[in-house]
Amino acid sequence: MINIYDYVEPSQFLKDHLKNKKKLNSAFSLRSWAKLLGMKSHGPLHAILNQQRGIPKKLVPPLIQSLKLNKKDAKYFEALVDFQRSKTIEEKDFYRERLEKLSPTPLRELNDLEAYKYITDPVQIVLAEMTQLKNFQNNPAWIKKHFRLSLNLRDIEIIIERLLKLGVVEEHGDKLLKRVEHIYTKFDVLSDTIQNYHKICSQMAIDEISKQDLLEREFNAIAFNIKKKDLPKMKEAMRDFINQLVEEYEAPSHKGDETYQLNLQFFSLTK
Repeated sequence: MINIYDYVEPSQFLKDHLKNKKKLNSAFSLRSWAKLLGMKSHGPLHAILNQQRGIPKKLVPPLIQSLKLNKKDAKYFEALVDFQRSKTIEEKDFYRERLEKLSPTPLRELNDLEAYKYITDPVQIVLAEMTQLKNFQNNPAWIKKHFRLSLNLRDIEIIIERLLKLGVVEEHGDKLLKRVEHIYTKFDVLSDTIQNYHKICSQMAIDEISKQDLLEREFNAIAFNIKKKDLPKMKEAMRDFINQLVEEYEAPSHKGDETYQLNLQFFSLTK
């Protein structure tokens, strides 16, 4: 039985609920659930479960009924949806306080919801790294000008406020010091959240391949045959390579010139 208080992302709760229902009833499907919710097609529900769109407010009541949530659990679920939909820091603070009151156990000091957003959003991790560049200016206009990805000034302000609130960075005069080291996820653990993180990073690489000068980037690809028994050792070697590269070449705080992203992809082309 899944527990809604274990979740900080309502879409992931819905996705796990669907998996659980399928185990109990093989006839239950995404299409049948969408029909039960009064939806014309299953496409929007599929997008919600894959975090490609938010949960519309009008869908909350039928979802609560379908999930068979009691009154307290229903309020917590609705607060999660409201937090996800909120745009401003003030709105986020309001719904965070509501979630803290509704949760039967205290939320961690490092706020679960904000921390979850940080570790699953490459944009925020990149911006945290940018704060350690030697020419970095704690100014949204400067960040927007030097950030390759498209962000508006309010988005940048929200991200900086979140990083400060989490303690990822701290203000020292007109500078920001990063207090959190690189985040590494557990190896060989299946996670929709981690998969989504890598999808975003891969898309970033696709977008930049034709924009950046050849001398400023390195894209390389090769297909070759392996023995499957060697796969664990090969994966370990790749992980060691990344660690060694970071240890040897990562610039000290406020000494680096540019922020770079390294994606390492290794996957089967046959089945």
